Amino acid sequence: MTPNPQAQLLIWFVFLLAIIAGIAWALMTRPLRIAPKASVRFFITNVLLAIGVYLLLLGQNHSYWGFWLTSDLFILSSFATLGWGIQHLFKQPSTALRDSLLLSVCAALMLLLHLTANIGTELGVSFCVMASYLLGQAGRNKFIAIRHHFNSLAASLMAIPLLLTALLFVVRALLLLVLPADNQDMLNHASEQGLPMLWCYVVLILAVNATVFGGALARLVAKIRTMAEHDPLTGLYNRGAVLKRLQQCHENLQKQQIPYGLILLDLDHFKQINDSYGHDAGDAALQQCAATLRSSVRPNDILSRYGGEEFLLVLPDCAEAYVCAVAERVCLAIEQSPLQWQQQQLQLSASLGHIWADPDLTVDQLLSLADKAMYQAKGAGRNTSVKAAQHHIGSSGPL
Repeated sequence: MTPNPQAQLLIWFVFLLAIIAGIAWALMTRPLRIAPKASVRFFITNVLLAIGVYLLLLGQNHSYWGFWLTSDLFILSSFATLGWGIQHLFKQPSTALRDSLLLSVCAALMLLLHLTANIGTELGVSFCVMASYLLGQAGRNKFIAIRHHFNSLAASLMAIPLLLTALLFVVRALLLLVLPADNQDMLNHASEQGLPMLWCYVVLILAVNATVFGGALARLVAKIRTMAEHDPLTGLYNRGAVLKRLQQCHENLQKQQIPYGLILLDLDHFKQINDSYGHDAGDAALQQCAATLRSSVRPNDILSRYGGEEFLLVLPDCAEAYVCAVAERVCLAIEQSPLQWQQQQLQLSASLGHIWADPDLTVDQLLSLADKAMYQAKGAGRNTSVKAAQHHIGSSGPL
């Protein structure tokens, strides 16, 4: 069949779009350096796609089956690289080995179909199934990542172009299976009837690159947000971030009767560590304390460096017994985890005050009571925990 001039022109347009998108991702890699490692993969994605489309053009002009086979493999490789870029961007587990094995199997199957002259329905279905799998996986990974950092609506908007593209290939595979061979011109890129599908590719290439670019920016925003909310030394929430979450827990208690508890912790004799061994030793003690806290609580418990050597733990949706148990567990765990510093063993301990939240008190009153209980623990000889007495609200100074 003689290639349709309009179809050829549109394929050239797709080729130029891929080249332009590749240049844009190259700029993201250098000099902008926005998610450079992931951007390299997105650059490779568009380069592979451009090569695949160019080979598609050569296949139409020369009618040599090798161009068609190689074109399909380059396009599938571009879809795989796109998925790997998304995984790298959002620090997800890599499926590169599995995808490479599937691509190899698909390539062997397509080569076998070419050699046996089955270059119609079976070949098209093989290509479409693999393309829909790779793009569907990329869309799913992107949805999970964006939802984790933002919300389901933003995740859906970001993932829809990839999922729609995967769906398009599923529909194309079904049509290849259902339609008689003499009615499949609408699925042939070189025919006039195939123009609507080429336009779909144009729109989807633009949308996919735009949303992947949006994903890179989303990752950058999430990283900035993380830096703004977390203490750079310990990796725990900072004071401002934990107070926001504490206020949310208190509102949940007052409106929905979801209980929570507080633990305020202060490392004992921390100034002596800094004065005797230097601030690096003090920093190491804080980091070890943070690691001990992480291993002593549930994944949904909120940990923060409240200031200096103080840590605040917010324990949402729990019973009072759990708050007491965590306070005792943390106190014992810190005592049993001495700091190894420059061939010396520095004994650590902490004083803790804990309280089970009362909806009739304000957040500031609860913090004041926990603070008073913590200083009572220091007055009792340190390395212990004290439950706050809720009938007395007042301020306290250091002992």
